[in-house]
Amino acid sequence: MTRKEQIHAAIYNAAVDAGFMLYAGHNGVQDKVMVKDLLDEDTPHFEITFTGTDYLDMNVHAEGVGEHAMIE
Repeated sequence: MTRKEQIHAAIYNAAVDAGFMLYAGHNGVQDKVMVKDLLDEDTPHFEITFTGTDYLDMNVHAEGVGEHAMIE
């Protein structure tokens, strides 16, 4: 399995398990990653960002969520 296939599988499994989809939104001149909840249509779409310099200190931030999850 290629690295691209591994990444695709991880995103696919997370999206199916949690019931969400990712899409590119536009914010001025910069695109942003947006999340749409597929299980609760009342949840507004929200932005998600990834910060860090490499996979060892990667953080995922969801707009409007006080805590962030460390990817391990």
